[in-house]
Amino acid sequence: MALSSHSDVSPPESDGPRFSSAVPACVKETCFEYKDVVFPKIMTPQSLEYLENMDVRPDDLFLITYAKSGTTWMQQIMLLVSFEGDTSKLEGDHVLFRIPFLEIVSTRNHPNDMATARGYADVVRDWDSPRMMKSHALPKFLPPAIRPDQPKAKVIYVVRNPKDAAVSYYHFCRYLQGMPAYESWDVFFEEFIAGRAPQGSWFENVLPWWKKRHHPNVLFLKFEDMKKDPRGAVVQVARFMGKFLRDEVIDRIVEDSSFGSMKQSANSNPDFILKRREEGKKEGASFMRKGAVGNWKEYFTEEQNHRFDELYEKEMEGTGLELQFE
Repeated sequence: MALSSHSDVSPPESDGPRFSSAVPACVKETCFEYKDVVFPKIMTPQSLEYLENMDVRPDDLFLITYAKSGTTWMQQIMLLVSFEGDTSKLEGDHVLFRIPFLEIVSTRNHPNDMATARGYADVVRDWDSPRMMKSHALPKFLPPAIRPDQPKAKVIYVVRNPKDAAVSYYHFCRYLQGMPAYESWDVFFEEFIAGRAPQGSWFENVLPWWKKRHHPNVLFLKFEDMKKDPRGAVVQVARFMGKFLRDEVIDRIVEDSSFGSMKQSANSNPDFILKRREEGKKEGASFMRKGAVGNWKEYFTEEQNHRFDELYEKEMEGTGLELQFE
């Protein structure tokens, strides 16, 4: 695992979180290491244990992605499919609460007390079936019943090309309170390429699910394909969820899950509920930033692109997974 060489990096200290390699100061302030993976403190070792040990029901539906890979977009599609296009049923609660993020601690009822707050993987034990949930966790942190080797409940997996995912993740970290505010894109790039961005390696997240793409309980979708053919993606999700919807319902779901529609909605745009850093507000930062393909070219230097391409070719050799980068 490569180590960052930037000036913002300092070694672990005995009176703070311990890391197995040098990390930027912002990571030391906001993160911890658990089983060799960096996690933000909006998660806890206990919430991760809840996730790994949670009971999985046969009618559960899990959305699993690497961060910033179209997760909220897919959550919106899943909800609209389950409601058969009835947008009135979206009113009253946000998509992020309807399809909870299993790793994080739920502070809805304990906003100032992390010690008494429950992890969402524990909270959902009280939910009626069928449940829909999401995770960015590597397979080793998931309940055994939905790990890629033999998932016993349905899993929708969305992959996005790692260059665009990395740029989006960098901005997200700088936007959201509780995430490490990396000093620069260069600093974040070093952590990402080393597999030390929050929640770990893109490759370790994506490739196990790609290998299981033909499993009957797995629907593997590419973000870039969804952008090119959103209607086709909605049809695939609906069929996977056991819904056979009329054409006009499909069309309505496509419209109500579009980037423009979601960005304007208080029920789907996370800007309406997440705590943004003050500097992010001043800069006009948004959770829903661009949702585009190819934005990475504005950030990767020629040298960074060359280094990442070398790593990408090595890790992807023989997998057969092809992604669109522009």
